[in-house]
Amino acid sequence: MKPFLKLLVVFLVMSIKAMAQSNTPNIGFEEGTFNHWECYTGLVDSLGNVSVYPSSPTFDRQTIYGKESTKVLDKYGLFPVLCPNGSNYSIQLGSKDTSREAERVTYTFTVPKGNAYSIIFNYAVVLENPNHLSFQQPKFTAQVFDVTDNKYIDCPSFDFVASSVLPGFKLSEVKGARGASIFYKDWSTATIDLRGYLGKTIRLEFTANDCTLGGHFGYAYLDLDENVGSSISGNAYCAGQKSITLYAPNGFAAYDWYNADFSKQIGTGQSITISPPPPDLTTYAIKILPYPGLGCVDTVYTVIYKNDESFKLNVLDTIYGCPAAGVDLTAAAVTAGSSPGMALSYFTDSLATSYLYNPNAVTTTGVYYIQGINKEGCMNVLPVHVIVTLPDINVTDPTPVIFPATVDLSKTYAPQPDVTYSYYTNSEATTPVADYTAIQYSGKFYIKATNSHGCTNVAPVNVVVNPPLPYTIVAPNVFTPNNDGVNDYFNVTIKGIASFESVKIYNRYGQLIFSTTSPTEYWDGTYNGRIMPVGTYYWVFDGRDDYYHTKITRAAAITLLR
Repeated sequence: MKPFLKLLVVFLVMSIKAMAQSNTPNIGFEEGTFNHWECYTGLVDSLGNVSVYPSSPTFDRQTIYGKESTKVLDKYGLFPVLCPNGSNYSIQLGSKDTSREAERVTYTFTVPKGNAYSIIFNYAVVLENPNHLSFQQPKFTAQVFDVTDNKYIDCPSFDFVASSVLPGFKLSEVKGARGASIFYKDWSTATIDLRGYLGKTIRLEFTANDCTLGGHFGYAYLDLDENVGSSISGNAYCAGQKSITLYAPNGFAAYDWYNADFSKQIGTGQSITISPPPPDLTTYAIKILPYPGLGCVDTVYTVIYKNDESFKLNVLDTIYGCPAAGVDLTAAAVTAGSSPGMALSYFTDSLATSYLYNPNAVTTTGVYYIQGINKEGCMNVLPVHVIVTLPDINVTDPTPVIFPATVDLSKTYAPQPDVTYSYYTNSEATTPVADYTAIQYSGKFYIKATNSHGCTNVAPVNVVVNPPLPYTIVAPNVFTPNNDGVNDYFNVTIKGIASFESVKIYNRYGQLIFSTTSPTEYWDGTYNGRIMPVGTYYWVFDGRDDYYHTKITRAAAITLLR
């Protein structure tokens, strides 16, 4: 066996993928329990030696996360604590608590005979780096123990120790205890080749421990897929498929694909597409070349399986969404028409290597990819175009007008197709404008644009309606009702944006002798048909200002002459 990978890390999430095997029940915690796993807790001493003892699963040291934790992000790396590979459960091994604690989980099974056998794991890493000596640092280890021969396998053996020079790691914005730096590595993939151990019983061991001085943490998340066996995904095809795409594990520098006896190279790159699909039980080999300093060359194999079951992955071409809520790619409508029962995963690349976090709330326009795998192992990856946008609305404040002229809010923008518009008096767009086509008063109004996908955009518009000229009230102070055709009648006239309500005339004793509510009715100097004597009378006018909606009252004396 060749050594495969050695990184300095403290936080690992693993996902083992391939053909399902009956001798690995609950290897991926899909029962939501630790059944078939062994749990241990203990301490790390001052020299870095770990001592652990069998225990029941201990919350916050061996903790299971289910689908309810889909949106929970790691505090330091801001990636999901639940592995985003379509599985239902992950576990947390260790925690951010310190005190020189150590935790371990193990899984024992027999590698089946007769087939190449590999384990693929996805991992993400977070570690607190107090800059102690190497053996004093927080640590995570992954080892394989050959139970049959009673010895640890030299390769694979992973020893992840906190360090500031870890390749591919990023510095967290969150500081640890006493200001210690925290580094994290987002989801990546690696392999464990077990073809040299076919028929043997092996034990997977995963251990996390704090620093030896007791002040800094080390912990891991593990997520093992229920399927184990082949390290190549997409190695099955179903009836009706016109091609098959094989995917090697991501995270390596180069990939070379060959037929089973290496007599012919059939492709390069992380994935290859073969059309039409090869015959059932065709075997391919792939040589994996790691990045410098991150392992050594490895070779894995896959056997192509043809299933008579039908398989169809159907994905909408384009989905529109709003910035606030985004697009939910996990909604049933997105993959409606697909074969039932398949597992769906979401990615940002066509090779299905970079997981899309929070696929239920995609808020950035772009092309994303949905991978579907059924229980027979048939797989396909299809793109979906996500467009997250608001309806366009560019408002121009209207030219000021003078009352009684009005402003039509619908003329303040260029309407767009498939967009409806509504008008409001408040920025929350909850109080509608009574008549948006005839705004009579100055103020700030709000226009809401709603597109066919339900997205809304609200824009303000400033309206200026200047007041009208002041009204005038005209009435003579003398009139001569002698039927000579000159100044024979008395009336009060109001001009401007105002309304006539009534005129009342009183004699000098306060007796009402004339009253009208009509602006065209006049006093002719009589009362109940009797001619009123020469003298002084008093009139009272009532009206209403139609712009300010205020009452108008005027009063004055009128001299009656004959």
